[in-house]
Amino acid sequence: MPGTESRLWPIAGRGAGRHVHQVPREPRTYEPGSYRHVTARGNDHAALFRDDADRWHFLGLVGDVTRSPGWRCLAWCLMTTHYHLLVQEGECPLSDCMQLLHTRYVRAFNRRHGRRGHVFGGRYHEVTLEDDAHVLSTIRYIVRNPVEAGLCASPADWPWSSYRQLIGLDRPMSFFSRAHALALFDPRRDRAVAAVRRFVE
Repeated sequence: MPGTESRLWPIAGRGAGRHVHQVPREPRTYEPGSYRHVTARGNDHAALFRDDADRWHFLGLVGDVTRSPGWRCLAWCLMTTHYHLLVQEGECPLSDCMQLLHTRYVRAFNRRHGRRGHVFGGRYHEVTLEDDAHVLSTIRYIVRNPVEAGLCASPADWPWSSYRQLIGLDRPMSFFSRAHALALFDPRRDRAVAAVRRFVE
């Protein structure tokens, strides 16, 4: 089409002269205040976290990147091969924060385990949550991941998610916006905790 750049690359070998259309990646959106469900997996489904030291380091990095004004983390869960985050985007674009998170984690992971190469299997995946109901269902989905994977009987049994902190069993990590997450369920904290447990468990 006039005025539209089309990237066509010739295919070598048999059928030379044919061309394949290279579809560009969709640009990341920047929507301060929006809620995003973010997840990423290990390369070739390999372990993204080999031990608790990896997990603690990753969570520390999450704390670093979410210090940007306006950022909140409403839920998180670390599995073996992937992670989930539910965040509210702030002044720093999600794409910039995620690039920083992944770059720093890859550098530390490879150095600690004496390896080179990719750690994540491609770019992170994100979904924009459209309303409060979608946010609540995503919180439930994230913290129930270990249960659905058959790793524990209850979300409260998994130490590597925000659930125990959300319902008051553990002290919240500095980056976890417990009060904001509870307020989505009920303005009163005691009723909110009860509502969370009914909804999730």
